[in-house]
This record gives sequence, structure tokens and C-alpha cells, in this order.
Amino acid sequence: MQSITLPIVSGLTAGILIAIQMVLMLGVIFSRRKYRQSLSDGSHPGLLRAMRRHGNFAENAAIFIAGLTLLELMGASRREVEVIAAIFVAGRLSHAIGLSLPKTVNIFRTLGATATVLIGFTLGVRLVSMALPLI
Repeated sequence: MQSITLPIVSGLTAGILIAIQMVLMLGVIFSRRKYRQSLSDGSHPGLLRAMRRHGNFAENAAIFIAGLTLLELMGASRREVEVIAAIFVAGRLSHAIGLSLPKTVNIFRTLGATATVLIGFTLGVRLVSMALPLI
């Protein structure tokens, strides 16, 4: 009988991602108060930027953590799961920093997006490669 491995790395990563998500959400709340804008961005570039930092993070983090948890539960090595998690978190932080700078086309945003895409593909391919032999 095979024992189930608890998704410790995924749990830790989820906690980190949730904390970052809440900080980004607070950024939107504070920007909304600053610009007195309840809905939409009201054509305020600062508010739009805060909304995009938060929204882009949310768009990527949820699917990533689901995939990372599955990878960990399917028996990937702890080191592999840790590396994938670290690259994703670093990429998302880099992207958020890049969207915070006055010039939004910058190395942080580019590296963050690139890291997210590459590690997302890596995670997807790894999940498929682990699942196919079990079908």
C-alpha cells in the first residue's frame, strides 16, 4: 500500500501566494480610495496599474497552485516541486514589481512574464508525463 504524501511545499507556496494576493488587493483598495473610484478604473493610470497587478497575479496563481499540488501528490520529488514553486513565486513578484514602475515595459515585467510562462509549461508537461503512464 502506497502512503499519501502531504503537499507541504504546495501548502507553503499557497500561503505565500495568498499573502501576496492580499497585499496586491490592498493596493487596489488604497488606489480606489485615493482616486475616489468605486468601479472600473475611471481613467486613472495608477488605479489601472494596481488593478492589473492584482488581476494578473490572480489569473496565474490559482491554476498554478492547483497544478503544483497535483504534481506533489502524484509523487514528484520534493526538490522538483520546490524549484518549480520558487521560480513561479519569483516570476510573479518580478512581474508585480515591473507593473509598479513608471515605465511598465521593463526587465522585471519581462522576466516575470517569461518565468511564469516557462514554469507554467514545465508544470503542465510534467503533469502530463506523470499521468500518461498511469492511464
